[in-house]
Amino acid sequence: MSATKPRTTADDGPNLDGTKGVLLAPVRGTDTRRSLPDDLFAKRQGRFTAKFLFAIAVIVAFWAAVVMIPTWWMIVIAVPVLGMTYAHLVELQHECLHEHAYGRRWLNRLAGFVCGIPMLSSFSHYKYEHLRHHAYLGTPQNHEFFNYRFEGLGSVRGFLRACFHLGRYLDVFADIGRSLVGRTNPRVIKPTAAKKIRTEYLGFAAVLAAGIAFTVFTGSPLLLFVWVLPALLVAEPVHFLVELPEHFGLNTQSDPDVLTNTRTVHGGRFAKWYTNGNDLHTAHHFHQGVPMAQVPKLHTIIEDRVEIVEPSYRSFYTNVITGHIKYVDQSETCMTR
Repeated sequence: MSATKPRTTADDGPNLDGTKGVLLAPVRGTDTRRSLPDDLFAKRQGRFTAKFLFAIAVIVAFWAAVVMIPTWWMIVIAVPVLGMTYAHLVELQHECLHEHAYGRRWLNRLAGFVCGIPMLSSFSHYKYEHLRHHAYLGTPQNHEFFNYRFEGLGSVRGFLRACFHLGRYLDVFADIGRSLVGRTNPRVIKPTAAKKIRTEYLGFAAVLAAGIAFTVFTGSPLLLFVWVLPALLVAEPVHFLVELPEHFGLNTQSDPDVLTNTRTVHGGRFAKWYTNGNDLHTAHHFHQGVPMAQVPKLHTIIEDRVEIVEPSYRSFYTNVITGHIKYVDQSETCMTR
């Protein structure tokens, strides 16, 4: 299949979902992405299951610990661990929405929906927006799902303010409200996706209602300590830190080259695991059909072509706070909030 004629679908134009036939963002130079070796597209289902179950086990263990040892010191330990795990689950959700985790679409959606519950991240909504981000990166059509506030980061105060900006939840509750009254998100023009998104926000509404009912009838602050505080105080800023390096300071709207509008970070072993391979973000955007488990192999193939590289996450954040890496004009980036 040629790079210029990706497979199309009857109701959504060019195919945005899949592996080899998926629509790819522009890249300069000779485009060899349609001839990558077949082994790069092999899924590692057992590996994903192990990562998913480990995260769930951590959550269950710390919820149980807070129930059995309801002391201030246990809560102080549990809040950051749970928050970091909730943010990590969104990285696993990202793997599911690309259909990289499992061979069956319904199983990717089920696992992806569960991964998104702690941070109220709709699998189908994230998928709808994110696949378009991949297809249209480097063009005016580019837009992202987690559109955090990326302005004013050139100081410690500004950086922290952006980390703890919780405006995303206004959008989440707006979508829950629409869903409850039978409406769909007006930005989602594909009917099938709109219905799936509405169903998932209704699911979030049910989870929230159950949580409120539990708190009212038991009088227990348990969910405050194991869900609300970890999500708002830890998961949200941590996920912001994971998202920020991917494209910040780069022209994502009119630079038609994934090798220059996307950043690779040389993360350590923990960072590679925690971001679920998104440290090699340029390789991921080079061909989003390559499963996350195979992205390191793809990176070795294109490494000499990758132009935007940061030696570590620490150096990246330092460069942002000191103003060496700056926010670009809104016309050149989807990061506008």
